[in-house]
Amino acid sequence: MNNVSDIKDKVLVIQNYKGEYPNQMVVVLNWNPDKASYTLSELQTEIQGLGSDAKGYIMSNSVYANSEKQVVDAVALTEENIGKSAAEALANPVTIHVERVAAKVVYTAKNNGKFDTGKEINGVKVYAQIEAFELYNDYEQSRLLKRINPNWATEDANFGFTNWNDMDWFRSYWAQSLDTAFPNNSFAWATDNTPLDKWNYLGENTRSGEANRTKVIVKATLVKESGSPIEVVNWYGKDYVGEGELKIVVANTLKYTYFYKDGDKFIGLTPEDLACTTRQPGDENAYEVFFQLSEVGAAKSWHKYENSNYNAIAVNALNGELANVQPALVYKEGMTYYWLDIKHLGLEDSTTEYGVVRNHVYKVNITDIKGYGTPVYDKNEAFEEPEKPEDIVTYVSAKINILSWRVVANDYEI
Repeated sequence: MNNVSDIKDKVLVIQNYKGEYPNQMVVVLNWNPDKASYTLSELQTEIQGLGSDAKGYIMSNSVYANSEKQVVDAVALTEENIGKSAAEALANPVTIHVERVAAKVVYTAKNNGKFDTGKEINGVKVYAQIEAFELYNDYEQSRLLKRINPNWATEDANFGFTNWNDMDWFRSYWAQSLDTAFPNNSFAWATDNTPLDKWNYLGENTRSGEANRTKVIVKATLVKESGSPIEVVNWYGKDYVGEGELKIVVANTLKYTYFYKDGDKFIGLTPEDLACTTRQPGDENAYEVFFQLSEVGAAKSWHKYENSNYNAIAVNALNGELANVQPALVYKEGMTYYWLDIKHLGLEDSTTEYGVVRNHVYKVNITDIKGYGTPVYDKNEAFEEPEKPEDIVTYVSAKINILSWRVVANDYEI
């Protein structure tokens, strides 16, 4: 059946203990347990990693609600299932469904990942070429057995979809996220890249609130139609090309305020006196570029023209004033990023609109990108919070099938 991706016939030999037979069974695959035995309660609270391509991804009993709204996370055994020989056991097998603890996100894009941003500078169209993807707020651990609330559909009017539980197919399509886990909550443009048509495995994350959602970071380069990078710069709402042009514009604005003394002459600040730098990661608007004196500028004797006088100003004081000048956006070598939240199956604005659930494949297909996105000045700098680009609109539709992977296929316009 389409619900099952693989079937294995195995006979489990049970060593009888004081005439007692087990009355239920839990199956865990590709797992290296820390101890010899576990109670069901311990399995329900056990936190595990996801496994790996090399060792296999961990799977465990599928969890769902029965018709009495009871959680089923173990398979009941009857006397008929327990034979006195391998032949007897094979004649009355117990059927067990398992699901992957991990979820999977797959990245695809139209046009080989190249999109018209709708922007142009001096008549030159600017395109965004997708370079790679990275996950943010992705969890690398999950509970060994999925935790559900069997009353979700009736308790929460804003739950988002009523068919979250599919008893006939031995599965459920939502889960309670970990209260505490260890998400990947930083990213850098130059590291941890996943190319188009590839994928990542990740743990469940159904925590509420936009800040807690698992996001896809789309790393791109702003390019000309030919594909060559274009270093877009924006200052006071106007676009320029290149950091050099930015320094010229800023210096021309400030040269009537700040002067260095050369002999008996006062000469206005020049582009070579300026350097661009970024704020510390974690600061608000950390992606913005602000201004300081360059090594050339710091070696000069500075004065500030005010009240018709040239008043001496120390380098540190001048740097302090330059730091308060309107910051710029510099897409160094065209580097930029966009992001989107992974959508699940719920209705818009419902509890379950966004989320990552085990044994689901989330197909993230980029169909359009508009705008420049969020600039990257230092590709090796780690960002702790993704900044939301302007004009981002996200659309998602979903469809599904160890149990087999359930596929949630989404188109996104950024």
